[in-house]
Amino acid sequence: MQMKPYFMYAVIILLLWSGVCAARPYWDKYWLKQEMESAAVYGTKASVAAIAEYLDDKMKEQGRGFIGDDFAIEKDARNAVKISITYADEIRLFGHSLKKLRFTLRAYASDVKARF
Repeated sequence: MQMKPYFMYAVIILLLWSGVCAARPYWDKYWLKQEMESAAVYGTKASVAAIAEYLDDKMKEQGRGFIGDDFAIEKDARNAVKISITYADEIRLFGHSLKKLRFTLRAYASDVKARF
């Protein structure tokens, strides 16, 4: 009779484990996307080096482990800015790494000129 609670706990743990291993999280836990979008908008009026410096300052300010050189920044002749980053992250539970993932985030902004 005492085995039944342990069996239920084992089944629950097995279900949670399989769910974590099968699921792929699609959230950006570092909130990089918003910073990249604001940097892209800023970059329509600034140079590529200034965009990298802006991102570097933002990452240091928020205590993140990224630097400006980690971001791929492209700017064309029409002042359209594309910023992307690919980084590795992992799902951890109770100090144990369950799954390693690679994320790629992209942000785009183009220079908008008002026409009257």
